[in-house]
Amino acid sequence: MSQTVSKLLDDLIKKLEEEKELLITTVKDSKQVEKLNRIIEEKRQILSDLSKHTAEDFKGLEEKLDQIKNLSQINLTIAAGNAQFIEEIFSAIFDEPQKYDQSGTVKQSQKGFFNKKI
Repeated sequence: MSQTVSKLLDDLIKKLEEEKELLITTVKDSKQVEKLNRIIEEKRQILSDLSKHTAEDFKGLEEKLDQIKNLSQINLTIAAGNAQFIEEIFSAIFDEPQKYDQSGTVKQSQKGFFNKKI
């Protein structure tokens, strides 16, 4: 069973590395977005398969788990940086840019009496 988990972790590491490269290149080449979406879906399937295993199955694989944690954090940082970059472009072009939160959804602008300049 540990052999299967080890292979799944290796597959996940590979997908995270591919995701990292695509996150970097999608900013300059929108054709990469489809590939990125495919990688994310494949990664989701691997995570689903991993969730079927017990904690005992992961014994001795701590190094791979640390590598996955580090790659995931790097990818999150790159994605957040991309969102910030896009937001800055929108703010340079439009008066009121839309803001994105960590999950990638558009934040609703909070306009009210107290937020307006008097």
